[in-house]
Amino acid sequence: METKCIREDKKKEWWNSFSVRILGMVLLGILLIAIVVSCMVLGMSKNVFTDTYGRSQEKVFLQVEEEWNSFHENLQNITDAIDSSWAFRLYLTEGDQFDNVRTFQNIYQMEKDLEQSKASDLERLNILVMGIGGKHYLSRTETITATDQEIWNSRPVLLAIREPEVLHYTYSHGAYTATGRDTDVIIVSRALYYHESKEIYGVVLITLTMDELKRYYDYFITDNTTMYLVDEENRIICSSDVSAVGTMADSAWYRKAEENGQDLFRMRENGVSLTVMQKDLQYLGCRLYGVTDNDMALGRLYNMPLLILLCAAVGAVILLLCLAYTRQTLRPLSELVQRMGQIRKGDFEQYMPVEGTTEVQELAATYNYMLDDLQSYINELMETQKARRKSEIKALQMQINPHYIYNTLASIKWLVYQNDRDRTVQTIDAFISLLRNTISNTDEFITIDQEVQNLENYILINHTRYGDAVQVEFYVSQSCRDCLLPKMILQPFVENAFFHAFPSGRCGTIEIYMKEKAGELEIHIVDDGVGMEQNRAEEAVKQAGSKEHFSGIGIHNVQERLELLYGKQYGVSVNSMPQEGTEVIIRLPANRSGEEERSREEHEK
Repeated sequence: METKCIREDKKKEWWNSFSVRILGMVLLGILLIAIVVSCMVLGMSKNVFTDTYGRSQEKVFLQVEEEWNSFHENLQNITDAIDSSWAFRLYLTEGDQFDNVRTFQNIYQMEKDLEQSKASDLERLNILVMGIGGKHYLSRTETITATDQEIWNSRPVLLAIREPEVLHYTYSHGAYTATGRDTDVIIVSRALYYHESKEIYGVVLITLTMDELKRYYDYFITDNTTMYLVDEENRIICSSDVSAVGTMADSAWYRKAEENGQDLFRMRENGVSLTVMQKDLQYLGCRLYGVTDNDMALGRLYNMPLLILLCAAVGAVILLLCLAYTRQTLRPLSELVQRMGQIRKGDFEQYMPVEGTTEVQELAATYNYMLDDLQSYINELMETQKARRKSEIKALQMQINPHYIYNTLASIKWLVYQNDRDRTVQTIDAFISLLRNTISNTDEFITIDQEVQNLENYILINHTRYGDAVQVEFYVSQSCRDCLLPKMILQPFVENAFFHAFPSGRCGTIEIYMKEKAGELEIHIVDDGVGMEQNRAEEAVKQAGSKEHFSGIGIHNVQERLELLYGKQYGVSVNSMPQEGTEVIIRLPANRSGEEERSREEHEK
C-alpha cells in the first residue's frame, strides 16, 4: 500500500513538472511551425507566380513598344511626304496666286500625295498643315477654332520651329479644331522648311485623341496593369489611367525607375507589390512605362481572403489554447516577478506562497529564504552606512588646517602687541566660537542662523588677518532662518572667493543670498572678482583633489556630500566668466527640525 502511494506521488510530481508542460508547449509549437511553413510555401508560390506573370507581361510590353515605334514611323512617313510634296509647298507659299482650277488641281495632288503616305490604320488622322502666309490645309471636314496667331504661339509649333528635323509629341488639353477642343490630346508637330536655306515655310500639326491612341496599347491593359507614356518634362501625356493624363509623374515607382534604369523590376509602394517595366522611346522623345499590381493579379488566381481567414481561424484557436495553458502554468512565476518588482521599490515583505509545479514550489521556497537573508543584510548595511557617514562627516569637521590656526593665533598676538584690546577679544571670541562649532559640535545639521554665525566669525578672522578689502553681505529670508543644512557646506565657497576671486589685495564684495522656494532651499554666493572660464568652474565641482585654506573640504567634497544626503537632483552649480565674477548656486531640500531625518531616510530607501 505504501509502495502504491509512493508511485502515485511520483506520477503526480511527474505530471506537475515544468518540463512536461514545456513538452506540451513544444507540441503546440510544432503545429504553429506547420502553419508557418504552409504560409511560406504559399508565399513562395506567390513569388513564382509574380515572376512568371511579370515575364509574360514583359513580352506583351515589348510588343507595345514595337507598336509605338511603328506608329512613329507611320507619322514620320506622313510628314516626310508632306515635306517633299511640291503640291503642299506651292499651296502654302504661292496658293494665294492660283485661280480656282489651279487650286483644285493642287489640292487634288496634295490629297493624293498624303493618301499614298498613310498606313491603313491612319486613314482618319486629323492633320492640319499651315503656311507662314496663312494658308491652311485640314484633312478632315471641320472647323478650326484657334486663330493663326494662337497656333503659331502654341508650344507644339514653337518646339517644331526650334528643332525642325524631328517630330515633337506634346500633351494639350484641347486641340485647334472643334472636335478636339475640350479633350486631352497629343499634338505631333514638325516644321516644313527649305532644305537648302533652312527657311521655314510651314508646319504640320497632327492631333491624336486618347481614344485614337488606345488601340496601340489596349491589348496590354488589364484591371491590374496600367500603361504610362511620359515626356522629357516628366509629364504623363498618354495613359490607360485617364485621371493621370496631363499630370506630372511623381510616384515612388517612377522615381525608382529613374534611379536604377532597369527595364524590369519589382517593388512595394503603399503596401502593394508592383512590377514596373520601362522602355525608352527615343524617336518619340518619351519613356513608356507598364505598371502591374501583382497583389490584384494574384488575388484573381487565389482566393486569398478565404485562405487568410482559414489560417487566422486555426491560428487563433491554437493561440487561445496556448494562452490558457501557458497562463495556468506560468501564473506563479508571473506573481513571483511582480513581487520581485516590489522589492526594487524597497518593499521587502513580498513573500511568495509555495504552490504550483514542483519547480515553482522549490523556486518560491528559495525566494522566501533569500528574502529573509536580504532583509537582514540590508538592515545591517543601513546601520553600517549611517555609522560610516557620521564618521566621514566627523573626520571632515576635524580637518582644520594647522597653518590656519597658527596664522590666526599670530594675528591675535599682533593685536595684543598693538594694544587693541577690543578687537583682540572680538577675534578670540570669534575663533573660539568657530572652533567650538567645527570641532566640539558633533551635530551633522545646523540651522541657517548658526551657519551664518560661523561664516561671520570666519569673515571676522579673515578681516583681522588680511584687511577689509573684501566685504561680505548677507541677504537671508526670514522664512528660512530655521531651515537645516549640513554643517560647513558654505564656508569652502566663501573661502574660495576670498583667496581666488580677489588676488593681490583687490577690493570687492561677496554677496550671500538665502531663500526658500517651492519646498527647496536656494543659496547663491556671488562675487565680483576676477572670475574664470566656465569649463574650469564646472571641473572644480566634478573633480576631487582641490584643497581649501581653512578646512581642507573642497567644492567636490561638498557636491558629493549633498548627493549622498539628498540624491543627485540636488547639489552645486557654478556660473563664471573672466573679469565678471562668479556665482555659486546650492540647492537642497528646505527641511526643518525633525524633517531632515525623514528626508534622509526616504532618500536611503
